[in-house]
Amino acid sequence: MNTFNDIARYAEGDMTADERAAFETVLASDESLQRQLAVYREVHGSLQQHFSADAQRDQLQGTLQTLRGEFFGDTRQPANVVSIKRWLRGAVAVAAVLIAVVFIWQPWKPGLFREYADTTMVAPAERGEGEADLLQKAVTAFNNKEFAEAANLLQQVRQQDTTSSYVNFYLGISLLQTGRIAEARNIFNNLYEGQSAFKFDAAWYQALGYLKEDNKAMSKEWLQKIPADASGYNKAQELLRKL
Repeated sequence: MNTFNDIARYAEGDMTADERAAFETVLASDESLQRQLAVYREVHGSLQQHFSADAQRDQLQGTLQTLRGEFFGDTRQPANVVSIKRWLRGAVAVAAVLIAVVFIWQPWKPGLFREYADTTMVAPAERGEGEADLLQKAVTAFNNKEFAEAANLLQQVRQQDTTSSYVNFYLGISLLQTGRIAEARNIFNNLYEGQSAFKFDAAWYQALGYLKEDNKAMSKEWLQKIPADASGYNKAQELLRKL
């Protein structure tokens, strides 16, 4: 079935009674078809208004006559029999496709990983002078989304203090953001299995790591580890619904 052709014929009253009844049966329960019909009618109305002046119609008919062979593939008929209605239907179909892509599919909308992985690295607590300087540089790099640099700096801090859950957590995120998922996963596993304050934050990013690999089953499994009394529970449930 040519969906756009059917939408055009329905919107313009060109269907038989039986065809119209069949179309409306599908339309009643198909939200996608309802949206496409609404888009078609909107674009159709706009184009009709745009080409309403007689001078514009005459100019358009002349253009159609010149281009009839290329666009309509029928040199046996003179172009003046190609109605404005036929051209308008084709134009609306093209415009409707574009609008459907832009406003229904929303290709600019970020993927779920990008939508949920963004976070800010909080300023560190007071530490030794050299370590504090490295951490401050790591915070700046992290919050500027320079994750490779942040990971490098955090690994240097980690050499001096391997037990800091704060350092390990943000190192894990930095590694995850740079595609070093296996290393990040090991860090998040250790945080989750321990008694760190980042336990359930680690579960969240573990879920995002699997999501980045398009492993929705494992992503859901980790999201379900976040309990109702955890601060990230509502966000985890929201993502679960989207998966």
